[in-house]
Amino acid sequence: MSRILPERSFILVVIRVFTPPGIITERRERIHTEELETINGESVALRPPREDDVEQVYEWDRDPELAAWNGRPPLKTSLPAARRDYLARWEDPVVKTFIIEAEDVAIGLATLYDFRHEGCELGIKVGSKNLRGRGYASEAVELLVRYCFETLGLRAVRGSTLSHNTRMQRVFEKCGFVEVGDGSILSRFDNKRYTELFYERRRGGLVEQRD
Repeated sequence: MSRILPERSFILVVIRVFTPPGIITERRERIHTEELETINGESVALRPPREDDVEQVYEWDRDPELAAWNGRPPLKTSLPAARRDYLARWEDPVVKTFIIEAEDVAIGLATLYDFRHEGCELGIKVGSKNLRGRGYASEAVELLVRYCFETLGLRAVRGSTLSHNTRMQRVFEKCGFVEVGDGSILSRFDNKRYTELFYERRRGGLVEQRD
């Protein structure tokens, strides 16, 4: 039987406060959530990761095509080392991790992280090549945005992608995200510089452009 990693009823946010004379203190806040096993959509479901997901996620992280889209090299660590890292990360209360399921199989991974300024960052990948381009990523993003706004009570969801990752750009645009800026990033995949595009979707629709 697979071990389901425990779902916590809060996300822990660490806020650094600067007070005179330059002393830094930390305040920890909890964003309360409902206990949630699975978020169900029309064609996809988002569920907490299980220990038996490790090998599948490991294969996705070793895929050169996915790595190039994200500007980082394919994972080269051993499976046992990756297993330890995944299980620790999936139990980390400051990151919310979901396995994306469609057609009764795990097809990808989504994360919510960097909780600050009443918002968070969203990351997503569809690992199964034969299931890309079918709208599953768009539906998963829409489910995550709704979860952030309605369950977590956040006001903004942010995301980014490299300029050559047109698939992810289309997903963001289809889901109502607005491009708010760009920057230069050095890809660890091929040591070249690429443009990184920043997107945001706010509850209520008002978005401020980045400088």
